[in-house]
Amino acid sequence: MDVMSYRRVNEAFRRRMVCRIGVDCGLFVEINYMVNAMLYCLARRVRFQLYSDDANFGTGGGWTEYFLPFCEEVHESFHRQYNFHRPPSWRRILRLCGRQKAIGPIMWKLKSIQKTAMGRLMGFLTYKEYVLLGQDVSDYPDNHYCIPELDIDADYTEVYGLLARMAFRFNPSIQRQATLAQTRLSIPDLYDGIHIRGGDKVMETGLICSQRIMQRLNPEAGSCVFILTDDYRQFQKLQTDYPQLRLVTLCQADETGYRHQQFCKLSPQKRKESIVRLLISVDLLLHSRSFVGSITTGPSVFVMKQRAADPHVQAVDCPKEDLSSSLSLTIDLRAAISYKSLNE
Repeated sequence: MDVMSYRRVNEAFRRRMVCRIGVDCGLFVEINYMVNAMLYCLARRVRFQLYSDDANFGTGGGWTEYFLPFCEEVHESFHRQYNFHRPPSWRRILRLCGRQKAIGPIMWKLKSIQKTAMGRLMGFLTYKEYVLLGQDVSDYPDNHYCIPELDIDADYTEVYGLLARMAFRFNPSIQRQATLAQTRLSIPDLYDGIHIRGGDKVMETGLICSQRIMQRLNPEAGSCVFILTDDYRQFQKLQTDYPQLRLVTLCQADETGYRHQQFCKLSPQKRKESIVRLLISVDLLLHSRSFVGSITTGPSVFVMKQRAADPHVQAVDCPKEDLSSSLSLTIDLRAAISYKSLNE
């Protein structure tokens, strides 16, 4: 899908949604929310607009700090407080209360209802019309999309891939850095890729050891394997365990696992350097010969949604035949599938 075609169709819709990106999650979870919102709007003939002025992955430049523009952007500051990701359903909130033995999640849900009402009022006063916000996007995308204006008649992962590839285009500065990084690493035309997640991911789901992921990849001796990881110790261990492979990474020697709260406290320049390495790493995984990741991690899910039909793309924690259907589920359901798969 080309940007001009998308914009021609998108900007013809009368109703509008403003989606805020960079709210409170990791970068690729945020991008996943954004692409799902784009799908939601196309299916319902709603004009998609973006607010990214205070994105948690940026240093003030918003989406175009890293990417080429693909839609209209708005800059009204009320989105910072009243535009957010959809909170869990009441059923999931009550289950969460039961696990935590506390009413905190209920208070959070009630507060989100109040903020949504205020956001709708602010949107109406600002734009003189009813405006949808990010929290209006359903947790569960449609299974099939038919958008005649764009010649689309396909399932969720296929249409997700079309929109993700259109939006995920580096601006000239980031593209130059990506080209330099690939040259510096001397990555050949054919290489394999894996993603190993550490750090605070353990709060959501169990961490998966690097050896298990590498065993699923099962690369041939002499292969080049690009490794996206947030813990350099995992990279070093694989170097020791697989001397017959050429392993490369953009992970830095002082990285010992991504922790979101600590990341947010870094200087703007340090945050940007880390984000750029992550973006370049994911771009390399999108173009690898084969890939193994997890259905519980944002970068892996972003790659697998675009490559779900590729027989050389696998999840270490989900059967290949169930991969496409699993990728559209919420994190708690994917975590349950992951746990069951890893423990069978």
